[in-house]
Amino acid sequence: MQNSKCIKECLDKLLSNNDTVFIVPHNRPDFDALGASIGMSLICKKNKKKSYIVIDDNYETLTSSIKKMIYDIKSDFELIKSSEINKLITEKSLLIAVDVNKDYLVSVNNYLENFNDIFILDHHMTDEHTIKTPYTFIDHKLSSASEEVSRLVFLYGAKLNPDYANYLLAGIILDTNKLSKNTAASTLSVAAKLVEKGADPTIANNLFLEDYEHDRAIQRLVDNTDFPTYVYAIATDSDNSVKMFESEDIAKAADYLLKYNVNATFAIARIDEDTVSISARGKGSIDVSKIMRLFGGGGNEFSAAARVKGKSISEIKEELNEILNPSNYMKCEEMEKLTLSLNY
Repeated sequence: MQNSKCIKECLDKLLSNNDTVFIVPHNRPDFDALGASIGMSLICKKNKKKSYIVIDDNYETLTSSIKKMIYDIKSDFELIKSSEINKLITEKSLLIAVDVNKDYLVSVNNYLENFNDIFILDHHMTDEHTIKTPYTFIDHKLSSASEEVSRLVFLYGAKLNPDYANYLLAGIILDTNKLSKNTAASTLSVAAKLVEKGADPTIANNLFLEDYEHDRAIQRLVDNTDFPTYVYAIATDSDNSVKMFESEDIAKAADYLLKYNVNATFAIARIDEDTVSISARGKGSIDVSKIMRLFGGGGNEFSAAARVKGKSISEIKEELNEILNPSNYMKCEEMEKLTLSLNY
């Protein structure tokens, strides 16, 4: 795990050399991405730097919980669209990317070359699409971006009221599936300190309350789950279905399945007419990020995803079963190249 003081030293230098900061989470931000963005903005305020949180998504397409969170923070933080960057950026502007490192997953993709300094704090695996910058702090063993940002908030002594502490705690809760996976002693220590700062675990957990429509979508996938072996589970929608799922609901279905006695879970459904989304979750013995790379995606060993165009749900499910079948997976040259170890 990277040293938080070393990360702070680098951030200190970048903040001292720049006047304005643009903070960008991944597209369709979740609690971890948005919580980490808020934490970074608090650090900027502590250092008397003007900061903007860049979110391009149509708010109406976001989950009800994220919409409410954005509405609640609007009075305290300046949220902008990427189209506004041109009139605000200067030669002394710093870009901070949190909970993301891929260029195609950020709204500022077309503006990356306009920044002299880019700082990345993330916990997802890198690949050829990782934003090029010497200031990259990526630890895929980290539970969440919110965990590391919380440490930085503590180190800077940034003002943290109970609401902000709840948002950071919610980010940790989300990416650890309520502290049930990828949770180290250091993760629990950060969570405890957030509670000391005013976070309320009950309130943080209540941020995840689902509306009826999203809950039914999640359960629809869960109800259509196959357990090909005791090792993994695959939840799918039907090829004939006309329903388009939210990516977040597919991810939550994969999270839900972790409660069963399996090492990895996968949820597959269509998010638009041309695209099928796969969400993968693991408990550590199967590196789901390596499996998702075979489908053009990525992530880390506990949480990963991919989007596939031009294939049906059933075709993707068949390919996934082929990869995971203990009698077949070693026949796949790509799997051998990735040196994936499946512990059956």
